[in-house]
Amino acid sequence: MLWEVNKVRKNIIPGFQFNGLVAGIKKDGKKDMGLIYSEVPAVAAGVFTRNWIKAAPVILTQKRVQRRYIQAVLVNSGCANACTGKKGIEDALILTKNLARILKIPSDLVTIASTGIIGEFLPVKRMDDRLGDLCNGLNSKKISDFAHAIMTTDTFPKIAFRKKVIAGKEIVIGGIAKGAGMINPSLATMLVFILTNAAILPQSLPSLLDEGVKKSFARITIDGDTSTNDTVLLLANWQAGNNPWSQKTAKANGFMLMLLEVMQELAQKIVEDGEGATKVIEIKIKKARSEEAAECIARSIAHSPLVKTAFYGEEVNWGRIIAAAGKTNFPISFEKIDLFIGQVPLIKNGINLAPQNEKEAQKLLREKKIIVTLVLNQGRGETSVFTTDLSPGYVKINAGYKS
Repeated sequence: MLWEVNKVRKNIIPGFQFNGLVAGIKKDGKKDMGLIYSEVPAVAAGVFTRNWIKAAPVILTQKRVQRRYIQAVLVNSGCANACTGKKGIEDALILTKNLARILKIPSDLVTIASTGIIGEFLPVKRMDDRLGDLCNGLNSKKISDFAHAIMTTDTFPKIAFRKKVIAGKEIVIGGIAKGAGMINPSLATMLVFILTNAAILPQSLPSLLDEGVKKSFARITIDGDTSTNDTVLLLANWQAGNNPWSQKTAKANGFMLMLLEVMQELAQKIVEDGEGATKVIEIKIKKARSEEAAECIARSIAHSPLVKTAFYGEEVNWGRIIAAAGKTNFPISFEKIDLFIGQVPLIKNGINLAPQNEKEAQKLLREKKIIVTLVLNQGRGETSVFTTDLSPGYVKINAGYKS
């Protein structure tokens, strides 16, 4: 690799501090409130849920990110503060205002993100009582504490780092994510915080983030649901000492590639941690009539419960894949189709090759990571979407967990 990837405990992102603790939001007594703090105001960009029902923290954060600078992000798990009306907004404002007072920074530089049960109010008093401890415990090495504090049904914390010397300056990018269910392309049910010490021009940061999201989080799906709280924030605190980069420069010097690698690694970890998942499946569409057609067909396959259960059952059931591909608004011709599991052909020009290749394909279906390639032979459009199988474990988790 062109840049080094160290163990998490050895990584710090210059100028950023973290903490995570128990505020009593969750009933299980685990950490449920975290803080990201930049020692100086950081240039900020955000991408948010496309759900028409937006949680109070999303509404507040969207407004504050528009001002292009953020210095602190308060995050809680266990309560989404969604569908809570005017009081939900007021609660978020109270917490950000009080946090700003403790940190001695302007309140409009503080924002908030929440994840957990929809329809319940934040326990503001309990959270407010722990803000002092949260701030006093800030440390550049506590990224793991923060990552644990934002988890809900996640089974492991999701952290990614990249580091590279560019033009004589050490550039660091670190990312922290949570997400395991309600994952759907066009974002995912998740909170993601990407931090860098690089100096990026305020007008260029949103474009870099948008491009990264389209090539990472927009290409994963677990259950097809889209959350009320989805948030991806990118903060750049200018502590590396580089001359500020435009979007063009950030692409040319390798920064964009670093950023994309961090985002794709986090996206992969979210899929790997999918609720009840036993397998990760990559759906590749090639030679579609357009990129739009490729994405639509890939998502149709990735969302299909019949396809996902077939993968759980490790069955060579190519008919379900073809049926899911054919139900979109983009016409396809079975006579032109090639279908592969790994490198094993199941369909070639519409001819069924599964009978002679079934045993070889079945071996691949027992693997934890599976690649499905559907070649439509209609044009140049192509894409990849990552999904999971659908197991009894998913039903068990979600039957007993409030959203």
